[in-house]
Amino acid sequence: MTSLREQIMRFVELLRARGVRVSPAETMDAIGAIAAAGFARAAMREALAATLVKDEDDRPAFDQAFTDFFPAPVLKTGEPRQGTSRDRIAGRGRGGETDVPRRPEDEPEQTRGHASQRPDQIREDEPPPQEQSEERKQEQDQAARDARDLRHEAGDRERDDDRARRAVEHLAGEHHAQLRAAERKPFANYSELDYQLAREALKPLLRRFRVRMGRRLGLARRGRLDFRRTIRASTQRGGALLELRFRSRRPRHVDLLILADISGSVRYCSTLLLELMAGARRCFRRVTSFVYIDRLAEADFEQNHLVMTPALDLYARSDFGRVLGELWQRREELIGRATLLVIMGDGRNNRRPARADLLREIARCCRAVIWLNPEELNRWGTGDSAIRSYEHEVKALLPARNLRELEAGLMRVS
Repeated sequence: MTSLREQIMRFVELLRARGVRVSPAETMDAIGAIAAAGFARAAMREALAATLVKDEDDRPAFDQAFTDFFPAPVLKTGEPRQGTSRDRIAGRGRGGETDVPRRPEDEPEQTRGHASQRPDQIREDEPPPQEQSEERKQEQDQAARDARDLRHEAGDRERDDDRARRAVEHLAGEHHAQLRAAERKPFANYSELDYQLAREALKPLLRRFRVRMGRRLGLARRGRLDFRRTIRASTQRGGALLELRFRSRRPRHVDLLILADISGSVRYCSTLLLELMAGARRCFRRVTSFVYIDRLAEADFEQNHLVMTPALDLYARSDFGRVLGELWQRREELIGRATLLVIMGDGRNNRRPARADLLREIARCCRAVIWLNPEELNRWGTGDSAIRSYEHEVKALLPARNLRELEAGLMRVS
């Protein structure tokens, strides 16, 4: 025998096929409502309508589907017609029809078939009232169990969704904490995993940098007050200062030149700097990037990878003095009064000539020179470090030991 749950599921599918929207939660409520209201046809019809019909426009479609799926029972011979005594007196039966005996040829074929049976045969086919009540009780119990199972399933789904949401929030919190830790971690202690996390943490830094540089270098609405034009305009109004005149403000054209050391000790911070500046090209009129170890090489980013032309020997010994010599030879094409030179490196020169004099001459030819040093402060000027020789030749020498200090140093670029 088909369970109540399966019957309701098929009825809901019929409703959906006829354009009535029914959710899984409403299906569960319908099973519970039938278990509470009973299996009388009128009560079951109203219980299903109350739980499955949300819009009154869908009620005609629901009524037709209910009539098709749960047809009215056929009256058998000897079975009293339902209806009140008032209806019988008035000559009306169930549904407002006249209670007049019908001719055999007017009745449906199924009714004629039942009418042709003898009363004793009909009574023998029908189960006793006690068995009917027992069967009805079993159906109600089964409906209650189905409703309880659906409630348990819905509760399990809610608990699973809640656990999944908490797991996602936990993972997001852990990832956020990892990004914050990567911002504070020194570049000297970076691993490849830390570098990948730092690249993700670099995205908000790039947005802030572009906004700030756009405000500094972009075209403002107006410049300083033009006193002469203001007085001249006031003479036309009897000396009243009714209109202030301002000077037009032109954008500041800045060319950015980057020198980044990619030797083993500082390669991570230099790569992050180049990637950051590659995303902020529109803030400058021209951006030229070079990497160096013992000589210069043009640098660019293609598909998030650093490309050098020509390729450098990553195992060569650093020689910044030679790099300055090559830059000085190309000064006419690379350096001008609007050029801002940013150097990223630790200043270690393997005890070779530092050539600070060339850096002094380069600083005179350009707008400013800013040096970002990723090394610890207590190591500056120790061993083969020549950073103290370069310190007096640049506009600013700033620490850039982690992402936060790199961001603070780049804010000085203007």
